[in-house]
Amino acid sequence: MEKIEEFKDYSASEVLYMLKDLPDACCVFRIMTDPFGTVHDMQFIFVNEKYASLVGKPTAELMGATYYTTVANRDEDWIRLSYQAAVMRQSVINRTFNTQFNKWFEFWAVPVYKKGFCAFIIHDVTAEKRKEETQEIVSNSNNLILDCAKVLSTSDFKRGIKATLKALGTKIKADRVYIVESKGGDLGDIYEWTDRKSGTGLPNRKDFERFDFFTMWDKQLLENRVVIVEDTKEIIKKNKEVYEDVLQGTISRYIITAIQDKGETIGYLVADNFSLYLDINLAEVFETVAIFISEELRNYILGQEMQYMSSHDAMTNLRNRNAFTATLNMIEGMKIPVGVCFADINGLKAINDEQGHDAGDEHIKEAGAIIESVFKKKYSYRIGGDEFVAIVPQVEKEYFEELVAKLRKKCKKVSMAIGATWQENAENMEEMINTADKLMYNDKAEFYSANNDRRH
Repeated sequence: MEKIEEFKDYSASEVLYMLKDLPDACCVFRIMTDPFGTVHDMQFIFVNEKYASLVGKPTAELMGATYYTTVANRDEDWIRLSYQAAVMRQSVINRTFNTQFNKWFEFWAVPVYKKGFCAFIIHDVTAEKRKEETQEIVSNSNNLILDCAKVLSTSDFKRGIKATLKALGTKIKADRVYIVESKGGDLGDIYEWTDRKSGTGLPNRKDFERFDFFTMWDKQLLENRVVIVEDTKEIIKKNKEVYEDVLQGTISRYIITAIQDKGETIGYLVADNFSLYLDINLAEVFETVAIFISEELRNYILGQEMQYMSSHDAMTNLRNRNAFTATLNMIEGMKIPVGVCFADINGLKAINDEQGHDAGDEHIKEAGAIIESVFKKKYSYRIGGDEFVAIVPQVEKEYFEELVAKLRKKCKKVSMAIGATWQENAENMEEMINTADKLMYNDKAEFYSANNDRRH
């Protein structure tokens, strides 16, 4: 290797002066310029062992040689920075990632000795960089968690859930983020956010109804709160049918966490096809957000149950008197055809006296089931002990009469007195109710008269 002759002109004391207090891996250059003053190479005046180790050359080979002829893993910015340090006499600090060593280096280009000379000091800042990245990940994760908690607590349940799923999906660049309710192991409601461009053709409710995803997810989760499936091909070993019929070609990876309430799984939080390059702790975010969601979901389910109980009869699951009154108030005065049918169980007192109240309760349940089968649950009400009403809006007279006739035919196992009326509009519901009630009592009187007037 050719040495530049001028190198022998520098004394040891001059070199030592240039090296004074230089830390870490370091080297000193004399820049080499063309006639126009452009730096085209640099001559090594000094290298220490740490620098020689970085470039994979012995110090003896580097001393006096030039940068381009000796260093293979070059940073092209060094030429530019050497000009700033050696000619412009400006100190420059830069940080870069070296793919060969998989490390972060911070290097300083500083002016030394006199114009035309500079030193490079290289410091391994990988640990510091990793710490900064960790702190950034922690900060970003916490901010996302707080954003989700905020929208969950300040909005009604459905709006809050929608905003939370959108915040998660947008941040992790997923095709879809969704919640699947588990009601005692059965499929409940599904709440989802999907990306407008990439969130199409993904598994839907029909797929969840066809396949037992809950069991598959529970096996994956086991004792873990969060599981990241980085390649859905691994599902082939556990559930080949699900992979080939549902996941293949649509979902390449997903993350799942259980939403629990007092140790019971009430749902799952899932994200499909999220980005592999994220500046958050994905598992931690999902686990924490799932805890917040569990609280909101529990309260929502409890609210729904209470609302259901306030408007439904516990014994028959038909709507109760509260719902009956609300329906009357709602349709009163509407110009729509409506039919009203009253029904009352015949002989219930005798059944209670002779067979016991359990038998009487079974008759009430059976009567409710018969009325529901004829008029549908949403139109059927239990308003008293053995009293039932059906209010059917927007129904033609002929069809309503057919329904009433059908009810009479079904009253063989459970005898019921029936009274029904129909009007072209609902302008006077109280009058309709009274009419149907009187007709029902007339029917009941005929029943008791036919049965030797045994009023029980």
